[in-house]
Parts: sequence; structure tokens; C-alpha cells
Amino acid sequence: MPGFASRKAAAGYAGDMECDQRRKVWVDPGDGRVLFGDWVQRWLPAQDLDPRTVDNYDSYLRCHLLARFGATPIGEITALQVDAWKTAAADAGYAAATVSSWAKLLSMILADAVDERLIAVNPVRQRRRRGRRCRTLVRERVWATPEQVLRIADQAAALGGDIARLLIITAAWTGCRWGELAALHRDNLDLDTGHLIVDPEQGSLHESRGRRWLGPPKTPSSARRVALPPFLVRLLRRHLESHPFEFVFTTSRGTWLWRSTFDRRVLRPAIDGCHRPGVRAYSVCPGLTFHGLRHSHKTWLIAGGAPEIAQARRLGHHLPDRVVETYSHVAREVEARLLADLQRRWRKASRGPRPARPAQQERASAKSRPPIPPSRKLRQRPNLLAPITDGKRDNSRLALQGRGNGTARKRVPWSSTPQKLPTWDTPDQCYPITQDQPADTRKPLRPAPTA
Repeated sequence: MPGFASRKAAAGYAGDMECDQRRKVWVDPGDGRVLFGDWVQRWLPAQDLDPRTVDNYDSYLRCHLLARFGATPIGEITALQVDAWKTAAADAGYAAATVSSWAKLLSMILADAVDERLIAVNPVRQRRRRGRRCRTLVRERVWATPEQVLRIADQAAALGGDIARLLIITAAWTGCRWGELAALHRDNLDLDTGHLIVDPEQGSLHESRGRRWLGPPKTPSSARRVALPPFLVRLLRRHLESHPFEFVFTTSRGTWLWRSTFDRRVLRPAIDGCHRPGVRAYSVCPGLTFHGLRHSHKTWLIAGGAPEIAQARRLGHHLPDRVVETYSHVAREVEARLLADLQRRWRKASRGPRPARPAQQERASAKSRPPIPPSRKLRQRPNLLAPITDGKRDNSRLALQGRGNGTARKRVPWSSTPQKLPTWDTPDQCYPITQDQPADTRKPLRPAPTA
């Protein structure tokens, strides 16, 4: 018979097929001819995922997976092809973690194809003890001392206002995440008892595709009550007395903060240093991120001798030993010692001298700096720095008045320029903060153009 060496071999195959059909484990070879791109179109809408996860999957599929396997039948994807694709991506300069994320998504898609009996096995499987050993050194996350955090907060105040200073201090002395602080409501601050509450339903601000909305925090254990040191209670109380908006940390117009805007305009210049008209910030702790403030808080707790369960409860973490986590609790005296240690670190950092730029380095940089032409000295006027703004970019260099009419040029500060809320709206379409909600803007996937 065609395709078989003998009639006996064909009869044996037919018997095996009938047996698999009776056991309901038979896989039709014709189903494996479905193209990978067609299967993704069926697979993705059926997933119940967070909007940010959907955005990541869309990017991975459109730019990488569909570009390589979109026109390939899922039954013809082999482990050798996947290994070659991963090796080519690594040689192209992509990080190992990035390539691993693509492979995990590919494995997930093909695993569901196995469950739907489109293919017999998943070719993307973990094969240990293959290839060279990984010799990539994982660098330790950068953390800062209380003195460094306070210096960064002072420089952030010159760049983004007092709210930026208080936001950085609160993040470092509570260990809260960015989304938890950006979504902090007045009602979730109990300053009489000195606690910050992360709501289990709307305790975090989420961002995706230019939209923002309130939702649950990262994990169920992240919904917690964080005890505040006495100094932070006083700072927050003083801030709320002059803050007219319902959310604690907002822009100058009362809207939610954009993480990328705050990082680009305020945090990175305050950490790495910058030289702007009217403001000079020096490098304090290069490599530190906003999440690094959370690492700093964890480091301070360890140095202060806080028990592991107290650290986990404060940061919203799970302990690896669930029995210890279930039967361990944080007593009042433990929390009192923890807050006393944080208060002591604040007192030492605020009363002690700030880490200043060495005089020799200052003179060396002044010598290496090129001289300013006389024609530009007259235009270097310090501009008025406004609090954190809502816009998408810095317009201070572009907004110049009196062009071509003989009048003097005048710099316009950020707060005087029209801003967009959200980024695609016109200045006269500024919606309330409660209307800044996500919409289902998912677009059909399309393969990226290949070379």
C-alpha cells in the first residue's frame, strides 16, 4: 500500500489509530496543517489576561513570533527550528531574559495546541544540560542610603516640586511600589493611627497603551497596612493641608502621574545629575531606579534587625515556608522597634551633612567645560520651575515668544504651556481623573515586515 512497506504494517497502523480513537487520544495529522498565525488568532482572544500582559504578548507576537513562524504549520515546528531561532536572536544582541520570554510564550501557545489535539507534542520543551554554561554575571540591584535618598529628594524638589520630594521619601521609608503610591487616596491614609492602606480592589495605578486605571495591586498579599514613622506622618499631614485634590501624589492639575514622564523629567536627572537653566543636580547614586527605593527599604530593615515576617508583611511578600508564614505574626513591640529604627535613620540623614560634590571634581569639570560664547550668555536666564506637569515632553526650549517682531524673547515655564490629557487629546478636552479609564483598543495582529 502507498506509504507503508507492507500490508501488515498498514493494518497495524489502522489498528493503532482505531485504538487511539476509542481512547480519545488520537490526533488527526491534518489538524497540524493549521498555520501558526491562524492558530494565534484563535488562541489570543480566549485568554483572560491583564491588559499590560496583552500588550506584551501583542508585541512579542507581532515583532518576533509571527515574523518567524506565522506562515509555518504548527505541526511542522520542530525543536531544532526553535533552538536555531533562539540562537539567532541571541547573536543579534537580544538579552537572554528577552529571548526566554519569547520562547515561553511560544511554548504556551503550542501547549494549548496539544490540549486541543492539533499536534501530538510540544516541540518547545525544557532540555537541561545542553549547550554552554551561562557565564553572564547578574548584577546586584542598586540601593541607596538614607542620606543619598534625601539628597535625591532635595534635587527632585528643584526639578518637580515638593510633591516629587515627598513621593521619593515616602517610597524609600515605606517600601511601597510606584503604582501603590500613585493610586494613594486620601481615604487610604489614616494619619491618626499612622498607617498607609493599600486597597485590595483599587490599590494600584495601572498604565497600558496611554491609558490609566485603578485596579488591584500586584499580588493578593500586596493589599496591606503599612505603619508610618512619626516624621512621615507629619510630612503627609502638612502636605494634605495645602493639597486640594483627592489623590495624594498628583500633577499640578490634580491628575495621575505618568511613570515615564516622572522618571524622565524628575527622577533620572535627580539621580544621575543634570544641568538645566536655573537648576544644577549632581550625580548621587547612578543606576538607582524607583523600584530600587524598595530594595533600599528592604536593606534598611535587614540592617535594623527586623524579623523576616515583619519585612514580608511590610513589603507585601510571601515567605517561601508557608508554615512559618501562617504561624508567624508581627507583635506591636516588633513594629515599634522597626518604626523607631526608621525614625532614627531619618533623623540622622536630615540633621547630618548632605553628601556634596567634591571640590576637586567641581574644579576639574569647570576646566574641561568649554567656555560659553558671549552671544549665549545673555540668553541664559533661570526659568521658573513648576511642579510636575501633565504633558508629554519638555516645551521650555521650544516655547519662545516674540519671534520676528523685535520684542525680547521670554521663556515660558512648563505650567504656562498647553498640556494634553491624555496624550492624544487636545488642550480643551481635559477629562476628569475618574474618566481616565482603559478601553479595549486591541488591534488585529499582523506579522512584522521581514528582511
